[in-house]
Amino acid sequence: MRDDRSLERALARVLSPRLGHVPSRWPETLYLHVRERAQRAGQGEAEYVERVGQAGEAALLAMLIDAATIGHTAAYRHPEQFDRLQRALAGLAGRRPGPLRIWCAGCSTGEEAYSAAQSAQAAGVDAAVLGTDVNPVAIAVARSGLLPQRRSVGAPLPAAWAERVPEALRRRVRFEVASLIDAQPALGAGPFDVIFCRNVLIYFDREQVPRLLGRLAAELVPGGHVILSPAEGILPLPPELRRGPAPGWLRLPEGDGDDGPEPASPRAPVAQVEAESGPASARGGATAGGVAAVAQPPGAAAAQAPAGASVAQAGASVAQDRRAEAAARLLSAGRAAEAEQVLSALLNADPEHLEGWFLLGEALLARGERAQARAAFQRVLRCSAAGTRNVDADALRRAAVRRAEALRDPR
Repeated sequence: MRDDRSLERALARVLSPRLGHVPSRWPETLYLHVRERAQRAGQGEAEYVERVGQAGEAALLAMLIDAATIGHTAAYRHPEQFDRLQRALAGLAGRRPGPLRIWCAGCSTGEEAYSAAQSAQAAGVDAAVLGTDVNPVAIAVARSGLLPQRRSVGAPLPAAWAERVPEALRRRVRFEVASLIDAQPALGAGPFDVIFCRNVLIYFDREQVPRLLGRLAAELVPGGHVILSPAEGILPLPPELRRGPAPGWLRLPEGDGDDGPEPASPRAPVAQVEAESGPASARGGATAGGVAAVAQPPGAAAAQAPAGASVAQAGASVAQDRRAEAAARLLSAGRAAEAEQVLSALLNADPEHLEGWFLLGEALLARGERAQARAAFQRVLRCSAAGTRNVDADALRRAAVRRAEALRDPR
């Protein structure tokens, strides 16, 4: 059996300072890249990685970082956020003169940054966009305007993007190689009115997230916005930021009297599902991705609560389980975006909810977010089964392993 421990240590030493984190598992494409390059150089794999990390090997290091990063992106990803962005930009533009500033951190090959610039144009707002990524190969592609992933998620691509992003739009966007943890991640272009940092923080340890978000908050103007992916809306926040009206939408208050979230959307997915399906206690069960979410009588969960648990704690557990059940029904009805919102609220209240993480993986997968779905399925394996009542925790973990393996990079 191969012993990859020396290679893992070399990868951590060379790449982690540049990426800002050590993943639980490096992408398979990275191992293939290192193996092929090391054989060509007549070196051991760990020796090759160490050499690449030395000064003077910038081109080889760029290829190594490219193989180590997950460049899954698309234009208008989470389209509901771009709809909200147009409204937010119009409001910001009315409060101060000059062009607005937008920063897309972890922009990959540029689809997100160009989508933000297009949204500003649609809102009739003058805005300058900065896109940054640790991957120099991705940044080179982004600068070209020849987007390799000619697709969108939930919204059609503008017709003008058929061959290349138009020159007028490209002039509004600047791309630079930079890490989220750099001392000056904004490269002197801030402060910003809006910062996108979507599908980046989910790869960092949970304990690191408030510090990283604090750095982003320091780059915002008062009243500015940070936009995470809906799945990342469950992550812990620093004291500077407030949760906004939708999952993943954060805001920096302007000062005294501006301390709470914006009004919630009038649409209430859970309430609608309850109205359509009847009370939770009256339903037999629903499935999502082949996993049953079995409803119980109102007192059943409290009866199974650990000895000494308070009635309030038992009631909270029942409420969380009903949220999971509501999300499962939404998934069964093909309403993955709404299920994701319900699960974000559930996991924000209970970050160790094993079934919630599994269902979040299903919702992300249904929306085409394969890399993030895999991260959610992997998170299932780190959850305790102690509070699980309505599902077989071991079966759910086995299913999560199968799904995560199926979503691994192709060999």
